[in-house]
Amino acid sequence: MTSRYPRCLLLIGSLLKARYNFTLSSFVRRKHVEKRKVLVCSAWPYASGVPHLGNLVSSLLSGDVFARYYRMRGHDVLYVSGTDAHGTRIEYEARQRGISPAELAAFNHQQIRSVIEGFGIVFDNYTTTESPVHKQFIQEIYLKMEQQGYILTREEERAYCRNCRLFLADRFITGTCPRCGASGAMGNQCDACGAIIEPEELIDPVCSFCGKKDIEFRRTRHWYLDLTKLSPRLSDYVASRHFQGNVHRLTQRMIEEGLKPRAMTRDIAWGIPAPFKGAEGKVIYVWGEAALGYVSATVEHFDGELAWKDFWFGEDVHQIYTIGKDNIPFHTLIFPGQLIASGRGYHLPDQIAATEYLNWIGGQSFSKSRGVGLYCDDALKVIDAELWRFYLLYNRPEGRDVNFSWEELGKAVNGVLISNIANLINRVLSFIQTRYAGVVPTDEADSEVKERLENTISDYERAMEAGFLSQALRAVCLLAVAGNEYFQRKEPWETKDKGAVAGAFHLVKGIVILLFPFLPKFSSSVLAVMGIDGASWKELEKSDAGRRLTNERVLIERIDVEKIKK
Repeated sequence: MTSRYPRCLLLIGSLLKARYNFTLSSFVRRKHVEKRKVLVCSAWPYASGVPHLGNLVSSLLSGDVFARYYRMRGHDVLYVSGTDAHGTRIEYEARQRGISPAELAAFNHQQIRSVIEGFGIVFDNYTTTESPVHKQFIQEIYLKMEQQGYILTREEERAYCRNCRLFLADRFITGTCPRCGASGAMGNQCDACGAIIEPEELIDPVCSFCGKKDIEFRRTRHWYLDLTKLSPRLSDYVASRHFQGNVHRLTQRMIEEGLKPRAMTRDIAWGIPAPFKGAEGKVIYVWGEAALGYVSATVEHFDGELAWKDFWFGEDVHQIYTIGKDNIPFHTLIFPGQLIASGRGYHLPDQIAATEYLNWIGGQSFSKSRGVGLYCDDALKVIDAELWRFYLLYNRPEGRDVNFSWEELGKAVNGVLISNIANLINRVLSFIQTRYAGVVPTDEADSEVKERLENTISDYERAMEAGFLSQALRAVCLLAVAGNEYFQRKEPWETKDKGAVAGAFHLVKGIVILLFPFLPKFSSSVLAVMGIDGASWKELEKSDAGRRLTNERVLIERIDVEKIKK
């Protein structure tokens, strides 16, 4: 009987290209030639509270997978992010609680750090926009933009809620989109059509804090980043990158529609003071400083050493940004525009790994105030973090929005991870422990196993380096299906075929190593049982003959979905 799974594995690469329209960057094509710098940056969680599952998979968790993968490949990796501590929402919520914005931001920063640690996410530097290094960097780089002629000033009208007695930041005024007519558009962007808009363009604006229409537009002066002037250089930059489908389409459309100057200051008290002459009492716009935090977080990590420049200047670096699709224009236009405007010659983003949305059941948007969805601190109380990692990454929304489902959680954990992957691992390792005294036979693994593993590795590499983590993980899951079929067909308990046993072990080793970026705790435990000291790409090519196993087993308990969803 011929297995159908190798054909499936071989087809994954072509299916990915057809569905997601990706091409590989020059870094991917050069990856076997040299060790390079890889900078991984994930979108900064906002300090208003703990992120939900959708936030987690789009940024923090995806970034962790990329960082682990490239380290495993032997590259020099730096993974940075931090808590976005400033803005109107923090100021407003702190006032409501009777504490200072700094106290609220510091408290939530620690809550977010606990979530990060709970999910096994490892940063080289997870900082905050309250960092003195960040504040100094922001003021200095804006002065450079001004010196280069890319900052201009304008008198304008800005939304002010008379009921809340606050100037409203863009995201806290909602209304009808002037472009597509969708309701619920925010004052900086419409999620329905992706357009960047200004608050005064909204139809029937409403204050997001109090829900009232008691809004007036007061005249004020603001400092703008001149995206119109930057447009030719941004257009050239975008053309030089091989952005994935959703990123390329939205960015190209916005360039073709014409880029407008974007306000970089706000009339609020909580934030980084604007450094421009005459801007006393104003602060830098939250989105005008957060993305630049990727640079300051790198500077902070190296603590005064010039090594930070290795990740921000020259071509010998590959930069990856993990974000949700709502953040695309800020990372493909505004952030690169700021770097260009500084005149410093910064390396510009190479890869924007933007997900679609993970929504709650039935397509609902997560909302803590309305009790909709599961937030990360509570999720850790429900099932083990590794199981969440598997479910979220297996169902990572890469081609379309995905709705959370308890049933799909059960299928992923019980049906795929436990019944397929863990089952194969324990069958093979237990067999060697009991029948071969825990020593892998010295016979050569057969060519069928080697070919299957090589095909999967090729598809896995292609998917990982194009930014499609779910597809990479699913390739490994297919390999486990083929492995179970292979072991059952070979019947080494009857045939005494040592080559089949050696082949099954080699296949399991490959599966566990490829799983490491997704399930680091589980993979590390299994590798220890296999007598392997950590996951590395070079280990995939090593001989397993005579390797001695321990007598331990790594078990994963099935989950009772009906019980946990209550």
